Amino acid sequence: MSKEQLAIASVPVQDYGEIYDDKKALCEGTIFSELDMPFFAADGENGKSSGKSALFGMNQKLPEEKEREELMTKLTEVSFVLDDLTLYLDTHGDEEQAVSLYGQKLTERETLKKQFAEKFYPLTRDCIPYCTKKEDGRFCWQTGPMPWEGACV
Repeated sequence: MSKEQLAIASVPVQDYGEIYDDKKALCEGTIFSELDMPFFAADGENGKSSGKSALFGMNQKLPEEKEREELMTKLTEVSFVLDDLTLYLDTHGDEEQAVSLYGQKLTERETLKKQFAEKFYPLTRDCIPYCTKKEDGRFCWQTGPMPWEGACV
C-alpha cells in the first residue's frame, strides 16, 4: 500500500489588522474584519443572514428590564471580544496592540460586572461584594430572572 499525500495545507499567518467595534464583532462572529468572510452567497449582504438585533423587542419592556438587558448585552459583547482576543493571543502573544486591547477590555468587563451587580444582582461570585441590594442579602442570585426566563439577551 503506497502512502500518497492527499493534500498539503498552506495556512497564512494572521495579521492584527482592522478590529470591529464590540457590537459588530459579536454580530459577525469575529473581531477581525479580514476574517469576516461569507460562507453562502444566498444568505444576504456580505454572506450574513439578516438577523434581528440582540435588543429586539426591548421597547415592550419595563425601564429596569430594558436597562438590565442593555447592560447584559454590553457585557456579552465585551466578553466575546475578550474570547476572540484570547484565541489570537494564543499564537501572537507578543502583539502589543492586541495585549493592550485585551487589558482595556478586561477592565471594561470588570466595570460592567460591578455596575450590573450594584443595580441588579451578582453574575459571578466575584461580583457578590458589589451587590448593594441589602434587603435581598449579598447572595441574591434568586432576585434576577434565570436565563430560561429571558434574562440572557
